Amino acid sequence: MKQRLALALAALLLLGALSACGGAPQASSSSPSMPSETAKGDFVFGVYNFSELDPADAYNGWGTIRYGVGETLFKLDDSLNIVPVLVSDYKLSDDHMTWTLTLRDGVKFQNGDAMDGGAVKASLERVAAQNERAASDLKLNSITAQGNTVSITTAEPNPTLLNALCDPYACIVDAAADDGSGKFEQYPVCTGPYMVKEYVEDDHAYLEPFADYWGGAPACKSVMIRAISDVDTLALAMQNGEIDAAYGLSYDTLSQFSGNDNFQVSQAATTRVYMLYFNLTHPYMSDPDFRRAVCMAVDKKSYASVLLNGAGTPTKAAFPSSLSYGDDSLMTDVPDYDPDGAKVLLAKSGYTDSDGDGFLDYHGQKVSLRLVTYGRAGLPQSAQALQSALTSVGISTSYEQYDSVEPVLKADNYDICAYACVTTPTGDPLSYLSFSMGTGNGSNYGHYSNSKVDALLSRMATEFDPAERAQLAVQIQQIATSDSSYCYMFHLNMFLVMKAGVTGLAQSPVDYYQITAQTAKS
Repeated sequence: MKQRLALALAALLLLGALSACGGAPQASSSSPSMPSETAKGDFVFGVYNFSELDPADAYNGWGTIRYGVGETLFKLDDSLNIVPVLVSDYKLSDDHMTWTLTLRDGVKFQNGDAMDGGAVKASLERVAAQNERAASDLKLNSITAQGNTVSITTAEPNPTLLNALCDPYACIVDAAADDGSGKFEQYPVCTGPYMVKEYVEDDHAYLEPFADYWGGAPACKSVMIRAISDVDTLALAMQNGEIDAAYGLSYDTLSQFSGNDNFQVSQAATTRVYMLYFNLTHPYMSDPDFRRAVCMAVDKKSYASVLLNGAGTPTKAAFPSSLSYGDDSLMTDVPDYDPDGAKVLLAKSGYTDSDGDGFLDYHGQKVSLRLVTYGRAGLPQSAQALQSALTSVGISTSYEQYDSVEPVLKADNYDICAYACVTTPTGDPLSYLSFSMGTGNGSNYGHYSNSKVDALLSRMATEFDPAERAQLAVQIQQIATSDSSYCYMFHLNMFLVMKAGVTGLAQSPVDYYQITAQTAKS
């Protein structure tokens, strides 16, 4: 049985690798257009997806930070500890309401203007006004600035303010370059080692070094970021030497590069989790026993070992076991893989195949689900494997893949969504838990609402003791997973592939640190 399952999953993996992302089921996408001869770039970095670069806009700050264009006041090290970047000193007032930051001397924006207290104040106020997550995380009451000092007073004690200032949305920009409508006249003006000189949406960005970068002269004469959404095309570009490094390759290509002296692979465990959102407002998905049966059809171990070539770690929690609030053993009421048990549970709950067509119905209505996902490596394969598993337990399930699944989620046009997200983007669990589980919050796509969870989130929002915060995070996960409102499948090791001789580029446990001033090729 296990051998047949492994072969089936391997077939799905191959099918997924040969298909491309799309706004609806897609045929293979074509290679992106090549930039002009004057804009090919000294260092060429191929990525599977691409976004605009204004950090205040949704999650676009990830690209701004990844590609060395911008920087945040603080960042996370490999152990998820907060370290200063554009700050030289900081302190918190006795009443836990005001954080005073002393900025690093000599930092300039890429237009030559000084990054002083007033500029940082304007940047933070801009993102708080335009980004819902930023406003929720920062909890700003007021900001004052004098010289190279910024004082941030929060509306309530905020133990995770410094964590929030590590988030890519908090990338410091010259807000004076905003055209007054919330948009930049051309490109965001930041403090990073590389400046945007050319940007073509969904195709490429051409970057040139910032000569006055505070961290020293950037090593590359230029950097080209190429968007290559088709994973086969991305792998081929890497193999053919068209690009110097690649991010977002399919996991079935890992062995092709790791055993080849012409390439080097950098891999790290991250806090990215592959999970299932359930639309709790839809028929069937509103039934806890039905959701539990769906969870029992998810073969997490096989997905992680076969679909991801061993790069996934099965999980019951939103956070990896390396973190104190991510211990699987504490998720005591999360079901294990048990398709036969799922059939029994469905039958007990009144789901039967009354007409003998192989599919279940409920009170005379055929049970059918809409499963959606998008093109991140491993998600289509996981979703297709789940579709097959649900079909085998009698649940008719359609499957659709999109370039971007957020519009589908926001339109409530789904029953189950296979999704991947970083659950500790700022080194603390609150941001993810609040935004995905808090009643009415922006990434709570399943419309989950639990008064106990909301109360625990409120307590966590003002709790400064790390041990107590961890315990609250565990309690929240226990509640949300005990009735199968969320299904966490596996955590991911991410990897970068580079040509031999590339230096200053490594896969970080924090998924948005990539190009730096030290990135270079021999």
